[in-house]
Amino acid sequence: MKHSALYGLLLAASFLLATPSDASAQTLLEKRFSATAESEALLDLTASAPGTSWRERGAEAAVVTIYVDGQYHQDVILFAGAREFTYQLMLGRVGPGEHSLRVEFNRKESAAKATSVKIGDAKIATIDRKHPEFQAIARAPILYARPDTIGKFSDAPLLAYYESERADAHDRLTYTVIFSNEDGGTQTTALMARWGRTTDIEWACETRIGAEGEAKTIFQAANHKDTQFAGKLEADHPLMFVATINNNFSDQGQSEMRFAPRPLPFDARTASREEMMDRHPWTYRVMADEMIREEKITDERKPGRSINDLRNYVYFDISSNQTGAALSVAVKLKGDPVWRASDWGIANYRIDRSGNFRTTALLPKRARLEEIERIVARCDVKGDPRTQSELSQVPSASCDLRSVNKIFVLGDDYQPGASLKLSFQPLKLGSGEMVEIYNSAAKR
Repeated sequence: MKHSALYGLLLAASFLLATPSDASAQTLLEKRFSATAESEALLDLTASAPGTSWRERGAEAAVVTIYVDGQYHQDVILFAGAREFTYQLMLGRVGPGEHSLRVEFNRKESAAKATSVKIGDAKIATIDRKHPEFQAIARAPILYARPDTIGKFSDAPLLAYYESERADAHDRLTYTVIFSNEDGGTQTTALMARWGRTTDIEWACETRIGAEGEAKTIFQAANHKDTQFAGKLEADHPLMFVATINNNFSDQGQSEMRFAPRPLPFDARTASREEMMDRHPWTYRVMADEMIREEKITDERKPGRSINDLRNYVYFDISSNQTGAALSVAVKLKGDPVWRASDWGIANYRIDRSGNFRTTALLPKRARLEEIERIVARCDVKGDPRTQSELSQVPSASCDLRSVNKIFVLGDDYQPGASLKLSFQPLKLGSGEMVEIYNSAAKR
């Protein structure tokens, strides 16, 4: 996200590769596996933690610690709580031969009310250099937790994905992480208006691999600055530190916990980044639970730190190119004379970036698609022109509205429902122009 990055900690100049050892640790699982060649090992860990809930303070989650060949590899925050859930993880590079996996219940880092963990299954797979996903997995970052989140169950990495493409004789691999929230940066109501979510989706790093196998990695540092990676590697995995309270990164740092989520393939050229959440709808439930636990849900309707129940919003997925302009949407319910706008009438709440994106509009009650009468999209000049030279740019400002991909609401379980059915033809709007993109009467 493009917003002011704030430091949540003072970065140390050296690494701390944590090797937890706690007398209260309890072994939950021991398993052996083998590799026939140098490989990347992957783990699908199915687990549940009775009595825990991401929504409840003091019962947020249990934590398990994973050891490979007797060495600390990562911690896993069981954010799905008492529900059985499969966590997709990387176990790193292994050589040919026999290896061991050990999973322990980390009581020290678990919530106070987390008293036990049940392991349902632990499926291990290995992929060698011949596998089509080897490079994408082998070069995925391992993430060290921001120290001020440890024990607070805040801004947890939920999901990671990678994009791959061939560009200028290089293979390019880009890695992105979906965090449960961000503790600093954009106001919560602005998150819903500008991004259509309260999760934080941040690109972490990008690696370009040359024809001879040489690799160059850049990462997103504080203030969203593209920075050459100069940190340590574990095999080919960059060791990255979540370094700011809006989840930007550093290649240097110190932390007691680290995570290694398996990145999943995704093509962000054809869909919004939030589509990855739609494909894993449980992310919406975690998102909502964190808002509830952090007391960011209110009945009041005003911009700021708090938002309304996430089921009171209509979610829009739109594709549009803005030229010196910004887009917003507004919704009118049947029998309600009032239009509800995504931007709250605030200029910087509008969407001024181009491509595939999300926004939301807040309704006065639980959102139901069948209650929506009309929806419009509006194009406004970007920013707030004040000088004559700025005003001269207004006539050229436009929104090239290409498609309305989805319009949906969240159900009782905070899961995305079916999309509103609509027919829309692409068109170009000038600044100050508005177009109707849905009318329930036209469906009759």
